[in-house]
Amino acid sequence: MNRARTRLGALPMMCAAALMLAACQGAEPEPAESQSAGPSGTSPSASASAPTASSPESSPTQSTASPDAPSSAAPELSQVHEVHGIRFFTPEQWTAAGDDCDGECTEWDEWEIKDAQGKHVLTLIPTTATSPDGDMALYERELLDRKELENPGADTGFRPTSLIAEFWESTDQEDGEKDSGFDIALIDDEELGKRDENPDLNFFRIGEQSPMMWVEEDYLEDHGVPDDPTKQQAQQFLGTGQYALVRDILLSVEPAVG
Repeated sequence: MNRARTRLGALPMMCAAALMLAACQGAEPEPAESQSAGPSGTSPSASASAPTASSPESSPTQSTASPDAPSSAAPELSQVHEVHGIRFFTPEQWTAAGDDCDGECTEWDEWEIKDAQGKHVLTLIPTTATSPDGDMALYERELLDRKELENPGADTGFRPTSLIAEFWESTDQEDGEKDSGFDIALIDDEELGKRDENPDLNFFRIGEQSPMMWVEEDYLEDHGVPDDPTKQQAQQFLGTGQYALVRDILLSVEPAVG
Protein backbone atom coordinates (compact mmCIF):
# COMPACT_ATOMS: atom_id res chain seq x y z
CA MET A 1 0.00 0.00 0.00
CA ASN A 2 2.93 2.36 0.77
CA ARG A 3 5.45 0.91 -1.68
CA ALA A 4 5.42 4.22 -3.58
CA ARG A 5 6.61 5.96 -0.43
CA THR A 6 9.79 3.84 -0.30
CA ARG A 7 10.63 4.81 -3.86
CA LEU A 8 10.37 8.53 -3.08
CA GLY A 9 13.74 8.34 -1.36
CA ALA A 10 15.44 7.97 -4.79
CA LEU A 11 14.12 11.31 -6.08
CA PRO A 12 16.47 13.63 -4.11
CA MET A 13 19.48 11.65 -5.37
CA MET A 14 18.34 11.99 -9.00
CA CYS A 15 17.80 15.73 -8.52
CA ALA A 16 21.27 16.12 -7.02
CA ALA A 17 22.83 14.38 -10.04
CA ALA A 18 21.03 16.77 -12.39
CA LEU A 19 22.39 19.80 -10.48
CA MET A 20 25.96 18.50 -10.75
CA LEU A 21 25.62 18.14 -14.55
CA ALA A 22 24.29 21.68 -14.81
CA ALA A 23 27.40 23.03 -13.03
CA CYS A 24 29.84 22.40 -15.98
CA GLN A 25 30.22 26.19 -16.66
CA GLY A 26 32.79 26.38 -13.81
CA ALA A 27 30.48 28.09 -11.33
CA GLU A 28 30.60 26.94 -7.78
CA PRO A 29 28.15 24.03 -7.47
CA GLU A 30 25.18 24.60 -5.29
CA PRO A 31 25.12 22.61 -2.05
CA ALA A 32 23.70 19.18 -2.68
CA GLU A 33 20.27 18.70 -1.18
CA SER A 34 20.58 14.98 -0.73
CA GLN A 35 19.93 15.45 2.97
CA SER A 36 16.26 16.19 2.28
CA ALA A 37 15.29 12.55 2.11
CA GLY A 38 11.93 13.15 3.68
CA PRO A 39 9.99 15.50 1.38
CA SER A 40 6.77 13.61 1.96
CA GLY A 41 6.72 14.36 5.67
CA THR A 42 7.91 11.02 6.97
CA SER A 43 7.95 10.76 10.74
CA PRO A 44 11.16 10.65 12.81
CA SER A 45 10.45 7.00 13.50
CA ALA A 46 11.19 6.25 9.83
CA SER A 47 14.90 6.10 10.72
CA ALA A 48 14.19 3.03 12.80
CA SER A 49 12.97 1.22 9.69
CA ALA A 50 16.01 2.11 7.61
CA PRO A 51 16.69 -1.50 6.48
CA THR A 52 13.26 -1.60 4.86
CA ALA A 53 13.55 1.85 3.31
CA SER A 54 16.99 1.05 1.89
CA SER A 55 15.69 -1.87 -0.15
CA PRO A 56 13.11 -0.38 -2.54
CA GLU A 57 13.70 -3.20 -5.02
CA SER A 58 12.25 -5.81 -2.69
CA SER A 59 9.61 -8.02 -4.25
CA PRO A 60 6.14 -6.44 -4.40
CA THR A 61 4.60 -9.83 -3.78
CA GLN A 62 5.43 -9.78 -0.06
CA SER A 63 1.81 -9.75 1.10
CA THR A 64 2.88 -10.23 4.70
CA ALA A 65 4.72 -6.90 4.76
CA SER A 66 2.98 -4.32 6.84
CA PRO A 67 1.57 -1.60 4.56
CA ASP A 68 0.62 0.75 7.35
CA ALA A 69 2.25 -0.68 10.46
CA PRO A 70 4.16 1.78 12.65
CA SER A 71 7.93 1.47 12.51
CA SER A 72 8.16 1.68 16.27
CA ALA A 73 7.28 -1.14 18.63
CA ALA A 74 3.65 -1.91 19.43
CA PRO A 75 2.23 -0.07 22.45
CA GLU A 76 3.03 -1.63 25.79
CA LEU A 77 0.17 -3.57 27.35
CA SER A 78 0.44 -1.98 30.78
CA GLN A 79 -3.21 -1.59 31.80
CA VAL A 80 -5.02 -4.54 33.37
CA HIS A 81 -8.76 -5.19 33.10
CA GLU A 82 -10.79 -7.77 35.02
CA VAL A 83 -14.31 -8.62 33.86
CA HIS A 84 -16.22 -11.42 35.63
CA GLY A 85 -13.26 -13.73 36.14
CA ILE A 86 -11.46 -12.81 32.94
CA ARG A 87 -8.24 -10.77 33.02
CA PHE A 88 -6.54 -9.17 30.02
CA PHE A 89 -4.15 -6.33 29.27
CA THR A 90 -4.33 -3.29 26.96
CA PRO A 91 -2.35 -0.09 26.36
CA GLU A 92 -2.91 2.79 28.77
CA GLN A 93 -6.18 4.75 28.59
CA TRP A 94 -8.10 1.89 26.97
CA THR A 95 -11.46 1.06 28.55
CA ALA A 96 -13.60 -2.04 29.03
CA ALA A 97 -17.21 -1.24 29.89
CA GLY A 98 -20.60 -2.85 29.50
CA ASP A 99 -22.72 -1.54 26.63
CA ASP A 100 -26.40 -0.54 27.06
CA CYS A 101 -26.70 -2.37 30.36
CA ASP A 102 -30.04 -2.48 32.13
CA GLY A 103 -28.76 -1.27 35.49
CA GLU A 104 -25.44 -2.73 36.59
CA CYS A 105 -23.59 -4.51 33.81
CA THR A 106 -23.44 -8.28 34.27
CA GLU A 107 -21.60 -11.24 32.78
CA TRP A 108 -24.45 -11.58 30.26
CA ASP A 109 -23.80 -8.16 28.73
CA GLU A 110 -21.46 -7.22 25.92
CA TRP A 111 -18.34 -5.49 27.22
CA GLU A 112 -16.83 -3.09 24.70
CA ILE A 113 -13.06 -2.71 24.71
CA LYS A 114 -12.16 0.70 23.29
CA ASP A 115 -8.86 2.38 22.54
CA ALA A 116 -7.68 5.74 23.90
CA GLN A 117 -9.60 7.54 21.13
CA GLY A 118 -12.84 5.76 22.02
CA LYS A 119 -12.79 3.41 19.02
CA HIS A 120 -14.53 0.08 19.64
CA VAL A 121 -11.83 -2.54 18.97
CA LEU A 122 -12.85 -5.80 20.69
CA THR A 123 -15.95 -7.26 22.33
CA LEU A 124 -16.16 -9.62 25.30
CA ILE A 125 -19.26 -11.47 26.47
CA PRO A 126 -18.28 -13.19 29.74
CA THR A 127 -21.27 -15.57 29.58
CA THR A 128 -23.36 -16.08 26.47
CA ALA A 129 -26.06 -18.34 25.11
CA THR A 130 -25.49 -17.12 21.56
CA SER A 131 -26.54 -19.47 18.77
CA PRO A 132 -26.00 -19.47 14.99
CA ASP A 133 -29.47 -17.87 14.70
CA GLY A 134 -30.72 -20.13 11.93
CA ASP A 135 -27.55 -19.92 9.83
CA MET A 136 -27.56 -23.08 7.71
CA ALA A 137 -24.86 -22.10 5.20
CA LEU A 138 -21.95 -24.46 4.58
CA TYR A 139 -18.48 -23.13 5.34
CA GLU A 140 -14.98 -23.58 4.01
CA ARG A 141 -12.43 -22.24 6.49
CA GLU A 142 -8.70 -21.60 6.46
CA LEU A 143 -6.63 -20.75 9.52
CA LEU A 144 -4.25 -17.94 8.62
CA ASP A 145 -2.83 -17.71 12.15
CA ARG A 146 -3.16 -19.75 15.32
CA LYS A 147 -1.35 -19.25 18.62
CA GLU A 148 -1.87 -20.98 21.95
CA LEU A 149 -2.32 -18.80 25.02
CA GLU A 150 0.70 -18.64 27.29
CA ASN A 151 -1.44 -18.92 30.42
CA PRO A 152 -4.55 -20.94 29.56
CA GLY A 153 -5.32 -21.51 33.23
CA ALA A 154 -4.57 -25.21 33.52
CA ASP A 155 -6.62 -26.98 36.22
CA THR A 156 -8.83 -23.91 36.70
CA GLY A 157 -11.63 -24.81 34.29
CA PHE A 158 -10.67 -21.76 32.24
CA ARG A 159 -10.78 -22.79 28.60
CA PRO A 160 -9.64 -20.14 26.17
CA THR A 161 -6.72 -22.05 24.70
CA SER A 162 -5.92 -20.48 21.34
CA LEU A 163 -6.18 -17.35 19.27
CA ILE A 164 -7.19 -17.87 15.66
CA ALA A 165 -7.30 -15.61 12.62
CA GLU A 166 -9.50 -17.32 10.09
CA PHE A 167 -10.68 -16.61 6.56
CA TRP A 168 -13.91 -18.29 5.54
CA GLU A 169 -16.23 -18.64 2.56
CA SER A 170 -19.83 -19.79 2.87
CA THR A 171 -22.48 -21.09 0.50
CA ASP A 172 -26.19 -20.76 1.24
CA GLN A 173 -27.84 -24.16 0.88
CA GLU A 174 -31.09 -22.68 -0.44
CA ASP A 175 -30.04 -20.19 -3.12
CA GLY A 176 -26.30 -20.85 -3.48
CA GLU A 177 -25.37 -17.30 -2.45
CA LYS A 178 -21.67 -16.90 -1.65
CA ASP A 179 -20.24 -14.91 1.24
CA SER A 180 -16.85 -14.47 2.87
CA GLY A 181 -15.45 -13.17 6.12
CA PHE A 182 -12.44 -12.81 8.38
CA ASP A 183 -12.59 -13.56 12.11
CA ILE A 184 -10.05 -12.95 14.86
CA ALA A 185 -11.12 -14.54 18.14
CA LEU A 186 -10.29 -16.83 21.03
CA ILE A 187 -11.40 -20.43 20.83
CA ASP A 188 -11.36 -23.62 22.86
CA ASP A 189 -9.16 -26.11 21.00
CA GLU A 190 -11.67 -28.89 21.69
CA GLU A 191 -14.25 -26.91 19.73
CA LEU A 192 -11.68 -26.16 17.03
CA GLY A 193 -11.10 -29.87 16.55
CA LYS A 194 -14.82 -30.64 16.25
CA ARG A 195 -15.62 -28.08 13.58
CA ASP A 196 -16.78 -29.09 10.12
CA GLU A 197 -18.55 -27.32 7.26
CA ASN A 198 -21.56 -26.50 9.41
CA PRO A 199 -22.03 -23.15 11.21
CA ASP A 200 -20.17 -22.74 14.46
CA LEU A 201 -19.23 -20.17 17.05
CA ASN A 202 -15.71 -19.19 18.01
CA PHE A 203 -15.91 -19.40 21.79
CA PHE A 204 -14.02 -20.46 24.86
CA ARG A 205 -15.46 -21.77 28.10
CA ILE A 206 -15.25 -21.36 31.85
CA GLY A 207 -17.02 -24.37 33.28
CA GLU A 208 -20.58 -24.36 32.00
CA GLN A 209 -20.28 -20.76 30.82
CA SER A 210 -19.41 -19.84 27.26
CA PRO A 211 -17.52 -16.55 26.99
CA MET A 212 -16.70 -15.05 23.62
CA MET A 213 -14.05 -12.47 22.70
CA TRP A 214 -13.44 -11.18 19.20
CA VAL A 215 -12.21 -8.24 17.10
CA GLU A 216 -14.94 -5.93 15.81
CA GLU A 217 -15.76 -5.92 12.08
CA ASP A 218 -15.85 -2.11 12.01
CA TYR A 219 -12.28 -2.01 13.33
CA LEU A 220 -11.17 -4.40 10.60
CA GLU A 221 -12.94 -2.30 7.95
CA ASP A 222 -11.18 0.82 9.21
CA HIS A 223 -7.87 -0.92 8.51
CA GLY A 224 -8.44 -2.36 5.06
CA VAL A 225 -10.54 -5.51 5.58
CA PRO A 226 -13.95 -4.77 4.03
CA ASP A 227 -17.19 -6.62 4.48
CA ASP A 228 -17.05 -9.74 2.27
CA PRO A 229 -13.23 -9.61 2.03
CA THR A 230 -10.89 -11.59 -0.17
CA LYS A 231 -8.30 -13.93 1.28
CA GLN A 232 -5.56 -11.56 0.10
CA GLN A 233 -7.09 -8.66 2.04
CA ALA A 234 -7.23 -10.81 5.17
CA GLN A 235 -3.61 -11.89 4.72
CA GLN A 236 -2.45 -8.31 4.25
CA PHE A 237 -4.01 -7.32 7.57
CA LEU A 238 -1.90 -9.97 9.32
CA GLY A 239 1.19 -7.90 8.51
CA THR A 240 -0.05 -4.68 10.11
CA GLY A 241 0.66 -3.10 13.46
CA GLN A 242 -3.08 -3.14 14.16
CA TYR A 243 -3.14 -6.93 13.94
CA ALA A 244 -0.03 -7.25 16.11
CA LEU A 245 -1.75 -5.15 18.79
CA VAL A 246 -5.09 -6.99 18.93
CA ARG A 247 -3.24 -10.30 18.76
CA ASP A 248 -1.18 -9.38 21.83
CA ILE A 249 -4.30 -8.25 23.71
CA LEU A 250 -6.15 -11.50 22.99
CA LEU A 251 -3.11 -13.58 23.91
CA SER A 252 -2.91 -11.76 27.26
CA VAL A 253 -6.27 -13.22 28.37
CA GLU A 254 -5.98 -15.35 31.51
CA PRO A 255 -8.09 -16.36 34.51
CA ALA A 256 -8.44 -13.66 37.17
CA VAL A 257 -7.59 -15.84 40.15
CA GLY A 258 -7.05 -14.80 43.75
